[in-house]
Amino acid sequence: MDVASLRRLRDEWFFASWRMCRLLNDVAGPICQRNGLTLQQMHVLAELSRSPGLTAGCLSDRAGILRTNFAAVCRKLEEKGLVERARKDGDRRAYSLRVTSEGHRVLTVIEEDIVAVLDCTFGEVPPEAVRSALDGIQALNALMQRMEA
Repeated sequence: MDVASLRRLRDEWFFASWRMCRLLNDVAGPICQRNGLTLQQMHVLAELSRSPGLTAGCLSDRAGILRTNFAAVCRKLEEKGLVERARKDGDRRAYSLRVTSEGHRVLTVIEEDIVAVLDCTFGEVPPEAVRSALDGIQALNALMQRMEA
């Protein structure tokens, strides 16, 4: 690919990604706030719900939160009764995190509210068009993960 094509691709990717991030913040952010969470806290809760028992280090990597900031995020979730920590066997410094029943309840409410917004938005769109868009996003994500390697 020539330099001009790469620049156009970079610009299109950047602005499309930026718009999607803005939409995510504009749609999911207020829903999270109504339920007493930040978008970042909801992300941690969702990751932990999908993979119970993760260590704080692994979870901070998955959520894209600096480890120095992650302790504060976890502390807030613990204070709200949404997650709890358990010591790992054999290593008193290490611990794993798990979502509490209240955490699952809050996450379910948030997910239902987000699904309701998506239903209103995509209700008239043919399922194959939505599937095609999601496949495109997943393909783009797979390509972009090469930058991390």
